[in-house]
Amino acid sequence: MIKKRNKKNAPPYGEHAASNGQKVGEDKGRHHRFRRRFIKSPKFKKYLELHTAKDKYSEDDLGSLYSAYTMLTKKEPYIITAADSRIGDRLSQQDAYFVSRTVPLSPFRLKRTLAVVCDGMGGLDCGDRASETAVSMLRLAFGKLPTKKVDIPHFFSQMTDYIDFEINHWEDLPSDRGAGTTMVAVILENRRLYWVSVGDSSIYIFQDNTLKRITTRHNYRNVLEKLVEEGKLTKQQADSDPQKDSLMSYLGMGDIEYRDINSKPYVMRDGDMLILCTDGVTNALDESEMTEIIKDNIDDPYRCSMELNRIASEKKGIVHDNSTVVIVQYVE
Repeated sequence: MIKKRNKKNAPPYGEHAASNGQKVGEDKGRHHRFRRRFIKSPKFKKYLELHTAKDKYSEDDLGSLYSAYTMLTKKEPYIITAADSRIGDRLSQQDAYFVSRTVPLSPFRLKRTLAVVCDGMGGLDCGDRASETAVSMLRLAFGKLPTKKVDIPHFFSQMTDYIDFEINHWEDLPSDRGAGTTMVAVILENRRLYWVSVGDSSIYIFQDNTLKRITTRHNYRNVLEKLVEEGKLTKQQADSDPQKDSLMSYLGMGDIEYRDINSKPYVMRDGDMLILCTDGVTNALDESEMTEIIKDNIDDPYRCSMELNRIASEKKGIVHDNSTVVIVQYVE
C-alpha cells in the first residue's frame, strides 16, 4: 500500500508533453465531484424518501436508486502521471513523449489514459523529426478513438504500421540513410493495461517492491543475453560486442519485423507503477539500481522520474545519451 498523495500539489488528471526537450504546459485537469453533486441532487432526496417508505415501493426501485447512490458516492480510482527528459551529452534532444489527461468516456464506465515515449535514432537522418512524428500521430489517433469499447491491441498494431509507413516514405531526407525511432506506449483503460513496444526503449512495472520489464528490447543485445544464458558467451564478451546496441526493429525501417503488443490486458492493482523509459536510462542503470531509486521515491512519482534521470545522467564512465522517463501510477 502506498502513501496517498497530496491532491493539492498533484492533481490526478493532467497532461504532459515534450518534443525535443521543450516541455509543454501541463493541463491540470479536473477533480471528480460526484459525491457533492449527488448529495444535492433530486435523486438523493428521492432515495431517502423511498428508503423511509420502502413498503410502498418495489425492490427494483430501491435497488436501482441505491446502485446510483453507491456509484456516485464511492471513492474513484485515479491515475498519477509524471515525466522528465534530459539531453545528456548529446548535441540535440531526439526523445519525445506525451502523457494524456485521463479521459472519462461515460459515467462509471470507461476512462482512458495514454502515455508514449519515443527515441529518435541518432545514427540515421532526422531522429528528432521521427520521434515527434510518432508521438504526434499516436496522440491524434488516441484523441479520435470512439467512446465505446475499442480493440486496443488492434489499434496499436494499426498505428505502428501507419507510423512506420509514414516515416519510411519521407522523400525530403538529407541522405539515403533513412529515418527511424523507437516507441513504447501504454493505454490504461480503467484497470486494464495494454502496451506496444518497437525498438529498445522499455516498459517496466513496479509492483510489491519488485521491478519487472514487460517488454523486449529489439536490439542485438537481447540476442547476446540469450547466448550468455545458454553458456555460449561470457557476460564480458557480450558487453564488449561493438554491435550490442544495433536495433533489429524500429519505426521507419519498413515492414516492422519485431513488435510487442499484449493481446490480453494486464490488470493493474492499487499502487502499481509503470515506468516508460529510453535506453539512455537503461544503459546507465541496471534493474537493481532502478529498483532502489523507485523505492526511495515511491510516494512522489514526479521526484521518482527526476531521480532516475538525474542518477543516470551522472553515472561515470559512459557517454550520457538523451534520457526520458514517464511514470503512470494506478491508485485506488
